[in-house]
Parts: sequence; structure tokens; C-alpha cells
Amino acid sequence: MNPFTVGSLAVWKHSIESPKARLLLIHGLSEHSGRHCHTIEFLVKSGIEVIRFDLRGSGESGGKRQWIESFQDYVEDTITVFNWVQRELPNLPLFVLGHSLGGSIAIQFAASYHSLLKGLILSAPAYLVGSGVSPIKIKVGQMLVKVMPNLRLPKSTAFEGISRDKLAVERYANDPFCCHFNTLKQGDEILKTLPILPEYVQKIKSPTLIVHGSADPIIRIEGSYEILRSLSSKNKELFIAPHCLHELHNELEEDRANYFRHLGMWLEKQMSVKRSL
Repeated sequence: MNPFTVGSLAVWKHSIESPKARLLLIHGLSEHSGRHCHTIEFLVKSGIEVIRFDLRGSGESGGKRQWIESFQDYVEDTITVFNWVQRELPNLPLFVLGHSLGGSIAIQFAASYHSLLKGLILSAPAYLVGSGVSPIKIKVGQMLVKVMPNLRLPKSTAFEGISRDKLAVERYANDPFCCHFNTLKQGDEILKTLPILPEYVQKIKSPTLIVHGSADPIIRIEGSYEILRSLSSKNKELFIAPHCLHELHNELEEDRANYFRHLGMWLEKQMSVKRSL
């Protein structure tokens, strides 16, 4: 499927006949939306239309690779696609799913737009970085960013941290649309944003499902517990997948299926009841 463009962003619309709802998908750091094919396939089979896009500087979207002037650039990308959906597509109940960095972006987005959402799904949301992120590189980056913002650093986390499925890891490592480096400016903007996320979480009143692998080395699971406690929504839930790593949607088949079963039940529940904040 070829993308179309909204501004400089590559966007895909996975349409189905008579959809029950629509989901806007926000991918994670150094990857692209095409890596979420298992999620898209599951949702489409469940009667949910999917809109996905590549963030600026990622995948097939325009922009300098792995570069942002501000973290708000990523939030603005999401708002741009959201506005296109609202303007161009028939009205449907709307869910937003953000994975990893996409979870951080989704938190900031939902803090302002939660009243327009049927529900929010945060997949291993970037809130507290894990032990797989090198503290030495973080320290060096913070010192150098003002004089060398364009400097590229190799990816801090080991590829093996994404999944126990070796084929999924191999595909990620060899994916030409993935960037296995980060610029100092990009990393600094992300790290400056994480400490202020709690104030955004407290504003969210939409039904929220948080999902996290118990053995995730990239993003600490403690952050998901903190999000759960801080959300203003009365309809909130945390699903923990035992022994799983960072990408539940790319985990071993049995664990992936278990995650999707839970996601499906949660989505059906939100679509069958009146919204309660």
C-alpha cells in the first residue's frame, strides 16, 4: 500500500467496509508505522479502521532524519494528521494508540484532545527510561548538544530488547526505514520532555489502557504504574504481559495473541458503553 501525504508526512489509511471505529497509530523512536503490521491486521479484522503515519524524519515522511527542533514537533505531527482525519473522513469513534516514544507523544496529545477520544492505548509508553539506555551517552549528549546538536550517536539500546522473537529482531535490525542512530538534539529534546509528562497525564480523562511487557529493558515498567496512578480517568487499566520485552505487538506468537485478545476485549467494552469520566 502506497502512502499519501498530509503536509510532509506519509500517511496510510487501512479501510474496511462499515467500520465500527477508527484508530490513529503513533509509532516509536527510530522506527516507522509499517512495523506495526500485526496490530493493523488485528484491528482491521476486528472492524476498526486504522490511520497510521510516519513522524517527521522517520520512515517515508519528509524531514531531516532523527531531527526535531522541539519535542512539540512530534505532537504537532499528530495534531496535523488528527485534523486531517476530522476534516476529511466520516465521523467514527476514535481511539489513539501510541507505542514507546509514540506513547509520550500520545500523552501530550490526549491532554488537550481527550474529550474527542473514545479511548487511549499506551504501549510501553516512554516515561521512565530503562537500564538498556546508556547513562554515559545521556551525560555526554547533555554536555555536547549546545555545540554539536547534529552529532549522530549510535542507538543506545540493544536490538534484542524489543522482542524475544529473533526474526522480529532481525527484521528490525535490517529494516532500511529504521534509523539506528539518534541526533544529540533529538535525544536532548526527548529527555527534557520526560520529566514534565506527569502534568500532562493528570489532565487525561479519556478511558485508557496501558500495556507493558514485564521484562522490558528499554522502558521501565514502573513508569506505567505511575501513569496508571496519575490519570484523571476513572476508566483506566494496566495490562502486564509476563516475560515479554518492549514490543508486545512483535512478541512471540502466543504472547502476541494474548495481548491482542485483551486489547480486543477492551476496545469492545469501550464501544459498548457510554463514556464515563
